[in-house]
Amino acid sequence: MLNCGDTFYAGDSEDDEPHLTIIVTPPEEGEVVTVTVTTKRKRSETLVELTAGDHLYLKWDSVVSFAYARIRSVEDIETALKSGQAKPMDPIKPELLKKIRMGLRDSDFTPNGVRHYFKSLNIKD
Repeated sequence: MLNCGDTFYAGDSEDDEPHLTIIVTPPEEGEVVTVTVTTKRKRSETLVELTAGDHLYLKWDSVVSFAYARIRSVEDIETALKSGQAKPMDPIKPELLKKIRMGLRDSDFTPNGVRHYFKSLNIKD
């Protein structure tokens, strides 16, 4: 069963470079919201910056890229984990989850559908 703060390493498609993906909502009617961590670059959104140590996987400065936030099927994620298309990673700490959720709400890059869905869940941090 997937939980808030769980992470996995995967790409969105076979051609996509894999990234650390974080589940930021509890499963609701078989769906969760995920965000993607990317390497920090000059033009990266820096609302939520991460450094080595914020997660065991991170070895360099990174950011949460809210433009890649998605509503995903729990079943699809679990299938990818079972088939090896995604690799489970250690969960993030609760204080980082809270920071990421605030960023999801505040980012100008969060897709509108994801933002509205997230707000409809009435998650209190």
